[in-house]
Amino acid sequence: MATYEDVREQLDTGDIVLFAGKGLISMGLRIGSLCSWSHVAMVVRVKEPDVALLYQSTPVCKAKDFFDGILKNGVQVNVLSEAVNGYNGRVAVRHLTVKRTPAMLNGLSRFRQEVKNRPYEDHIVQMVKAVWDGPLGHVEEDLSSLFCSELVAEAYQRMGLLPASEDGGKPATEYTPKNFSAEGDKTELLLGARLGEEIVIREG
Repeated sequence: MATYEDVREQLDTGDIVLFAGKGLISMGLRIGSLCSWSHVAMVVRVKEPDVALLYQSTPVCKAKDFFDGILKNGVQVNVLSEAVNGYNGRVAVRHLTVKRTPAMLNGLSRFRQEVKNRPYEDHIVQMVKAVWDGPLGHVEEDLSSLFCSELVAEAYQRMGLLPASEDGGKPATEYTPKNFSAEGDKTELLLGARLGEEIVIREG
């Protein structure tokens, strides 16, 4: 197993961070989606000061928001090392290989401003529909509140890495952590981008 320090220098914006919690809800999501992971987030790398941040939507995090300095529910940005160290479970990183253009990063920045402080999607029906691929699984896109994979999928769409729903792609609401894991590698990224292997940095 690697450590956070082993991967820190290689971390860059758009890298995927996967989590597998030990709670009942996390366990239920893993079983329902047939996936080892229950939560997904992405890295935002800041150069000045040099810090790797975690962009996520979560109902609870033991790390304070990097910008507001408070514990939050919903969309937030945390220092990645603090979030990992405070997590009770397994954590892995997948590096994103792609040329990070100004247009891509600007798309992410605009999206972050748009959904800043939005609450976590805690309506269980929404999350079940995202996991369920059957005829009742389709759910309309609604960014007034977001669950974890919805945030990451929409961010990837705004960066041009996933097709937007208006361009024939599926709504961000229909993505789950599995789509960003090695177990769900049928997800095809645009711009020649690809996600690397899962590097476990915490066993929990």
